[in-house]
Amino acid sequence: MKVNVKESARCQRILEIEVSKETIQEEFDRFYSEIRKTAEVPGFRKGKAPRELLERHFSAKAKDNVLTNLLSDSYRQAVEQEKICPVTMPSISEVNFEKNEKLTFQAKVDVRPLIALKEYKSIKIKKQTLTVKEEEINNVLNFLRERYAQFRPAESRPAKIGDYVICDYRYSVEDKEIDKKEHIWMQIDKEMFIPGLSAELTGINAGENKEFSLKLPKDFKPSELANKTARFNVSIKEIKEKELPELNDAFAKMIVLDTLELLKQHVKEDIEKEKESRIKLDIKAQLTDYLVKTMPIDVPPMLTEKREQSLRESFRNRLRQEGMPAERIEEEEKKMGDLFNPEAVKQIRMFFILQEIGEKENVRVEEQELNQRIELIAQSYGKKKEELVKYLQDKDLIENVHWEIWEEKVISFLLEHAETEEVPAK
Repeated sequence: MKVNVKESARCQRILEIEVSKETIQEEFDRFYSEIRKTAEVPGFRKGKAPRELLERHFSAKAKDNVLTNLLSDSYRQAVEQEKICPVTMPSISEVNFEKNEKLTFQAKVDVRPLIALKEYKSIKIKKQTLTVKEEEINNVLNFLRERYAQFRPAESRPAKIGDYVICDYRYSVEDKEIDKKEHIWMQIDKEMFIPGLSAELTGINAGENKEFSLKLPKDFKPSELANKTARFNVSIKEIKEKELPELNDAFAKMIVLDTLELLKQHVKEDIEKEKESRIKLDIKAQLTDYLVKTMPIDVPPMLTEKREQSLRESFRNRLRQEGMPAERIEEEEKKMGDLFNPEAVKQIRMFFILQEIGEKENVRVEEQELNQRIELIAQSYGKKKEELVKYLQDKDLIENVHWEIWEEKVISFLLEHAETEEVPAK
């Protein structure tokens, strides 16, 4: 086998590989030797069919099988022979494979970048102090009260700010009906989506109809209706006022806690966990900025492109989960422009720098640590550990869990040796 290596880009190599006719023939011999054992050829028992007949019946299958094996085996041998450290699957091209001829092809692959490590044991980190204010606890409690609010009929009075009205409405622009809804809930709020709408609804009694005109705002959707005058017809069916539950032990029991004090403690702990998570993310961001700036490295192009695509897809999925329509998602992605690429580059650089530091400091993930993490993940999803292990193995995701633990351990090592300064929370 002959191998010629070219550098097509930083952190990328093209392997020009040539496989001899003799090696190809050996692979064909191996294929026909195996298939003879099971092949059913008219007039011959299994294992007794002559080679010429096997070639006549299975030539296409033989060529596909031999080519697949040769591409895989010769690429692997070439990588070992040239001492290349690939970080992506190869992109195979320029395949020339004809009977009684040598096989030639190209394999393009990203390789691990060279990193000259600089000082990383005294990184200056600003760690925010974890504090929970009474106001933050009260905000959560008020949010919970809103969730458990009751809606009572507003007896014998017109609608006012803060009320909810159940109504039918329709509106038109330039004598063309644009929208029509029946029996919808609408809160009368000073910040309603159309300026002046709250003033028009205030003072209406249940059972009344009202017609009025309002100018649609400049940011109204669809945009072709923006700044135009709309004619509204509203029929009020019911008026409801929101009644918040009192903040006491009875309210706590509604949330399956015995007392208000226990509820407050539970809320405080949740806020602490959320803040602790944000602080860790902030610290990791500081570490990333420092390491990436002090140790600039080239990044593998195919790996970076793949990461950029992954970031884009994650962005789109998040917007889909929020219920955003497809056309809006496309608009939001366009607004992001090229921001995905620098983020992908930063993440790839951080990956390789942490990998280099971890290897130098002999960071290891023990089997017990991996099992414990999988157990925790299984519990969080309400699954048995065995089920999750099978899923991770089927999806080839065990390595992702391993890397997550390994990354945490490298970052913990860096923080143990960092110069940390406590600063007030933002």
